[in-house]
Amino acid sequence: MPPASAPSPAGSPLPPDAGTATRVSLVALVTVLAVDAVRAAGPVLDRAFAVSTVAVAGAALVTFLGAGLLAALALVGTGRRGSGTASGRTVLVAVTVLGASRLVTQVVHDGSRFVAGLLTASLAVAALVLATTLVAGRAGGGRQAALGLTLGTGLSAALQLALGTWDPLWRGGVLGSVVAVALVLVAVALAWVARGEQATGRPRRTWVLGPALALVVMVLGNPAFAAAQSHLPLMAAGTATVLASALTAWLLLVPRIMARPVRWAAAVLLPVATAVAFLSTGVAALVAILVAEAAAGVVLTVALKTRRPAPPGIPRTALATGGVGLGLVVVLLLYLLDYDVPLGVDNAWVVVLAAALLATGGLRWRTPASADAAREPAPPLRANALRFLVLPSVALLLVGWVSATLAAPAPAADRDPDSFVVLDWNLHYGVAAHTAVDLEQIARTIEAQGPDVVALQEVSRGWVLGGGADMLTWLGHRLGMHVAFAPAADQQFGNALLSRTELTDVEVVALPYGAGPQDRSALTARVAGPGGAPVRVTSVHLQHRDENVGTRLDQLAALEAALPDDGPSVLAGDLNAEPGSAEVGALADAGWVSAMDTAGAEDVLTHPSNEPAVRIDWVLGRGGVRFAEARVLADDSSDHLALVTEVRAG
Repeated sequence: MPPASAPSPAGSPLPPDAGTATRVSLVALVTVLAVDAVRAAGPVLDRAFAVSTVAVAGAALVTFLGAGLLAALALVGTGRRGSGTASGRTVLVAVTVLGASRLVTQVVHDGSRFVAGLLTASLAVAALVLATTLVAGRAGGGRQAALGLTLGTGLSAALQLALGTWDPLWRGGVLGSVVAVALVLVAVALAWVARGEQATGRPRRTWVLGPALALVVMVLGNPAFAAAQSHLPLMAAGTATVLASALTAWLLLVPRIMARPVRWAAAVLLPVATAVAFLSTGVAALVAILVAEAAAGVVLTVALKTRRPAPPGIPRTALATGGVGLGLVVVLLLYLLDYDVPLGVDNAWVVVLAAALLATGGLRWRTPASADAAREPAPPLRANALRFLVLPSVALLLVGWVSATLAAPAPAADRDPDSFVVLDWNLHYGVAAHTAVDLEQIARTIEAQGPDVVALQEVSRGWVLGGGADMLTWLGHRLGMHVAFAPAADQQFGNALLSRTELTDVEVVALPYGAGPQDRSALTARVAGPGGAPVRVTSVHLQHRDENVGTRLDQLAALEAALPDDGPSVLAGDLNAEPGSAEVGALADAGWVSAMDTAGAEDVLTHPSNEPAVRIDWVLGRGGVRFAEARVLADDSSDHLALVTEVRAG
C-alpha cells in the first residue's frame, strides 16, 4: 500500500481527503496511548512520595518538560532541521519508540518501572504533539486532528470500561499484555501507513494540547470520575461519556459546525460545564461532563487550524512540546498536591482554569478556514465513513456491559453462623510500595478471609494518583459484595464499606477539617451480624499529620456525637494514632475496646507495609461486641497492612 499522501499508481493525485481515516485513527490511537501513559504516571510518581512532596513535583516537571527534548530528537533524527515540523517519518519514529517503552514498562518492576513509566509518559506527550501537528498542518487538518483527539478520548474511556477501569499496565498477565501489545501494534501500523505524510506548518496554538490532555485524563475520558461525581453506576455514567465522544465526533463532521455562534458558545460552555461537573453532584454533574466533551471538540477544531502557521524551526517545536507537557503537569500537580499542601481555594478551580485556558484557544473572531464557514469546503461524501470510526469504542463498551453482568456472589463462609468476620484496610488508592496497582491481589487477600464486612479507607474512584481505577465498583463486582462509599478529600477519594448482606441505615459523617490538610469523613451502616442480629460498622480515616492531635480529637468527638447508640458496634479504620495516644485514650473513655489487644494478637504494626514500624490502624468494638480472634495480614498491596478479626456477640 502506498503512503497516504503518495500519488496513485496511475500517476494522478489522490483525492483531497485520501488518507483522512488513517490520519484521524493515528491521532486517536496515540491519544489512547498518551492517556494510558499519563494515568500510569500517577502510581509511578507515588513512589517519590517516600522521599518528599518536592521530589514528586520535581520528578513530574522533569518528566513532562522533557517531552520537548524528545520531540526535538525525533525531528533531528528524521531530517526535519529546516522546517521543524513533523513528517510522517518523524511520527513513525516517535510512535515506535513510545510503543517499545510502553511494552518495556509492562514487564519490568519496582525501580525499573519507575524509570520506564516516566520515560513512557514523556514520550507519549511528544508523540501526541507530533502526530497532532502533522495532521493539523494540512488543509482541513484542524478538524481532523480534533476529530482524532475526540475519538481517542472515547476509545480510552471505553477501554477502561471493558477492563473494569483497571489499566492494562497494572493488570499484567496475559490480558494486560495482549491489550498493551495490540494498542502498540495498531498505533505503529497506522504510523507506518502515514509515513509519507507532510505538513505545511504547525498550529500556533499547539499549547492547547496541555490543558486538553489534563481534562481528558481527569474528566472527559475518566468514567470513574463521571460515576463518582454523578452517583450513578459506573457502566451507566461511563456509557454516557463514551456516547458523548461519539456524538461529538459525528458533529465535527458537519461542514458548518464552525459557525461563529457555535464557536463562541463552545468557548463559554467549556469552563462553565467543567465548573458544574466538579462543583455539583448527581445527574447535573454528568450532563455537564457531556457538554464539556462537545465543547472541547469544537474548541480544539478551532485552536488547531493552521491558517497562520507557527514560525518554523526545531527549537520552537521543542518549546511548544515542552509547553504542552508543562500545561498538563501543572494542572495535575496543583490539583493533587493540594491534598497535602493546600492551595487556599477549592482545587477544582485549577481544572476550571485549565478549561478556561483551553477555551481561549478556540476564540477567533474570523471563521478559521479560508475566511468563513460558508467558504470552507464540505468533506467529500465518502468522508462520512469517518463516522464509523466510533465503532471500536462501541464494541469495547459492549464488552464492558457483558463483563459487568458476570459478577458472582461471594461464596458463603464455612464457619460458625454466630461468628462475624471484619476486615479493615487502608488501600492507599491501590498503590503498593513496589510501584504496582494490583487490585486482583487485594481482592484475593480479602476473599481468603471470608469477611462478612470490609472497612476500607483511601479508596480511589478515578484519582490519577491511583491510575484512574474505580476501586469501589471493581472490588464490589469482583467480590460479589454490597458497597457504600463516603467521599472525603473529594468525590473520587474516601472511605467504603463492603458487605455480604445488605447495608442499611447508611450515613456519611463529615469530620472537622481542623488543621487540615484534607477533608475527612466516616461511613457508618448496619449489617447482619452474628446470628443475624444487626451490627453497626463504621469505616473512618482521621487527619494524618503528626502534629494534628487536636484535629483528630475533634474528629473523634464529632464522630461520637453522630454515631447512633443502637447496639453492637464496630469501628475500624486508619486513626493515625498509636497505642497510648490521646486519641486512643479518648476512644477507650467512650467505651471502645481494641480487637488486637483483647484477642491477644501479636506483631500488630501496620505501617508502612514493606517495613512495619508503627501501629495506626485499628478495629474496635462496644455495645456487647466480643473479639474472639485478631491478626495482621502480610500483604503489601497497599502501604498499610490489613487487619482481620472475628466478632462474636456479647
